[in-house]
Amino acid sequence: MTLLESSITVAIISVTAAVAVPSLLRARESYALDAAARQVAGNLQSARIKAISRNRDCRLRVTSVASYAIECEDPVWNVDETVVLRSGFQITANATPRFHRRGNASPTATITVSNTWGRTRRVIVNITGRIRLE
Repeated sequence: MTLLESSITVAIISVTAAVAVPSLLRARESYALDAAARQVAGNLQSARIKAISRNRDCRLRVTSVASYAIECEDPVWNVDETVVLRSGFQITANATPRFHRRGNASPTATITVSNTWGRTRRVIVNITGRIRLE
């Protein structure tokens, strides 16, 4: 292989990499945001199951822009678990969803997980205790 052929091969690989890398980075950010939202949804489901199995009210309470706590009432609120989101993610909620002994929730809530790029995923808790991602 000559020097010219090697140079052309390196140029083609460089152009291909330059085109592919930004889309791969966006995909990685998207997957990381989805994973953070799924973690919140899973912890909400865990709080619901704890409320049913312990016959006590449990809730997810946002404690800061980067953390939240799973708490159960016995007769005061005790923290079962505190979760800190990975760096670059934030969490907000319009209410503190509280799961009751029968699995229903009140008040209903929307929990928003966002990243540094401004993309968001919402975790919605409805009155029946159903949890879904949007």
